[in-house]
Amino acid sequence: MASPLRLLTLKKLASASGVSPSHIGRKLLYTAILIMLAAVIFSASGCFVKSTTPTTPEVLKPKPIVEAVNAATSGMLDSYYAILDITVKNDGADGTVNVIASVTQGTQTIKNEMPVYITRNAKQVVRLVFPLKWKGGDWTPDVQVQVP
Repeated sequence: MASPLRLLTLKKLASASGVSPSHIGRKLLYTAILIMLAAVIFSASGCFVKSTTPTTPEVLKPKPIVEAVNAATSGMLDSYYAILDITVKNDGADGTVNVIASVTQGTQTIKNEMPVYITRNAKQVVRLVFPLKWKGGDWTPDVQVQVP
């Protein structure tokens, strides 16, 4: 049963427009149902759903690879040097990488490091020189490239 205030309002509307109060009530009911249905469809469409993808942009970094190491020696006795020519290739974005190398002779290891700026898809040769004392025997190089 409709409240007397509602019927009175509908009667005023009906008398002003020449339409019966029940017809106006049905129109209002259908309009309300249509608005609720549209709201349900709109919210189900994902317009208000929070995205699961990260919103922060991915930071592009260099992806360095040691492509080759050419080792040589120079000098004699106390003025003896191991020379490493290291070819670094960058498969990532432009940026600075650290070329880290070491030379081991017997039980002694000498480490050397150099930061290098390298562009995308480029190759670069880095020369590192290690002063050694000649002790005879072999020496072993080790090379790594890291992104700082």
